[in-house]
Amino acid sequence: MDHLERLAHAVLFPALGRSVVPRWIERPVAAGLGGFVLFGKDIVDQEQLRGLTAGLRALNPALHLAIDEEGGDVTRLEATGAISTPGNLALGHIDDLEATRACAHQIGLALRSAGVTWDLAPAVDTAVNPFSPNGVRCFSGDRAHVARHAAAWIEGLQAAGVSACAKHFPGHGRSGTDAHLGTPDLDLTRDELVEHYLDPFRAAIAAGVDSIMVSHPRVSALDELPASISAPVITGLLRDELGFDGVVITDALEMRGVADVAPLARAAVLALRAGADALCLGAWAFGEDVGTAARAIVEAVRSGDLPVERLEQAADRLRRMGARSGHAAPADGPSGGSSRGSSGGSHGGPDGGSDSGLGPRLARRAVRVTGDPVLHGDAALVVRLEPVASPASGGGPGNVETLLTASGRAVERVSVAADTYNGPGIVHAAISEFRAEYGAAGDVVILVRSPHRFDWQAPILDRILATTPDVVVLDMGFPHRDFSGARAWVRTFGASRVCAEAAVEVLSGAHR
Repeated sequence: MDHLERLAHAVLFPALGRSVVPRWIERPVAAGLGGFVLFGKDIVDQEQLRGLTAGLRALNPALHLAIDEEGGDVTRLEATGAISTPGNLALGHIDDLEATRACAHQIGLALRSAGVTWDLAPAVDTAVNPFSPNGVRCFSGDRAHVARHAAAWIEGLQAAGVSACAKHFPGHGRSGTDAHLGTPDLDLTRDELVEHYLDPFRAAIAAGVDSIMVSHPRVSALDELPASISAPVITGLLRDELGFDGVVITDALEMRGVADVAPLARAAVLALRAGADALCLGAWAFGEDVGTAARAIVEAVRSGDLPVERLEQAADRLRRMGARSGHAAPADGPSGGSSRGSSGGSHGGPDGGSDSGLGPRLARRAVRVTGDPVLHGDAALVVRLEPVASPASGGGPGNVETLLTASGRAVERVSVAADTYNGPGIVHAAISEFRAEYGAAGDVVILVRSPHRFDWQAPILDRILATTPDVVVLDMGFPHRDFSGARAWVRTFGASRVCAEAAVEVLSGAHR
């Protein structure tokens, strides 16, 4: 294995493809692979995850093991029972920097216990466009607000010995296009970008963030290429303008935002040439893709298309990540405590240990209620209008009905999506039949997540509110449409387990 091939592998971060150490990784790990990004499909429970990370580190203790654990809707650990927290939008609404710092610290402790020391979070996008698919992942629609909470989140996570990653540079939240499905356009001048648009990333850098993820929007004022493969964006803006010298990782190169422009082999070379240090290949990028990317990088160096010094620089940044700003995991190992960080007081902050009650407490603080939400009858019908889930996020509030049942009610459910046959008719018939059966003893809960983003939901909701206005609307996404005309309107600002629990406390009259 020559030096160049080892350098080419050192910048690659594929997925695993299964929940145990797979056979295909033996050769690339031996060749110096940088590490892996763990996805939800790789994770079963806490014991399995610890065994998986231990098995990977047994092959090479220097591997970087990364994960997308933003909290809230984008979580990999919630399904294991390790932790559940409200996400950025809820934290932004609480607007308590110590709470944000403490929440991130708890996530960091859970990750270290699982053997993971690089979190591809937080998202520091700004939700200026309510139709952005990333809205619920943003702290706010105000850049100064996002900047403050981004810095606190990063400080809390890195105090636990886990490297943070501010994303998605130069910033989603303005476009309504999901980069998984297409290339967003960021229609701003360079002056607008520099003067204020990049402020959340400035704050992240000032907070000592170890890494920044560059995603795939096209910044037409600078380049026609997506940001993830653009030298004017990565080197010009992020390196030269903002002065960031930490690790730059790309968003997944399998996403159509870049894959529609450049196939993997070309995108890998362009991203490195543009200034990226680590290439996230994607959730479905395994052995063949690793070989394709590594060969393309080696060939580009040999042909003179990519300077070998660029690879050496990238490998050096990856080697010193964490130690660069003093946030390296303490010597007591992944499950130990950290001596770093500022006090979080009663929030269970960075000077404290694990606090399993923090997530539920914060979820309760985030809930906003208009009207009378308490369910007074013996039965409840939950009508779900299912959104198109982003590939980045989880399955949504799956336990609302179970939690309501546990409170002693008979609970029925009807669920429709955009492609459900006769969805409007199903919803209308279900509500009518339920009311005929239970009368005043039956409550109707309409569960939505950012319904303004889905045109098909508007006529269904209009009809419900016109014919059955005494419903409770539970919005577990990014609130934009006003439901104050319903009997009650409950907003949780996210759909994690603790958000669902807080919502059911409100509906059951137990909210404190």
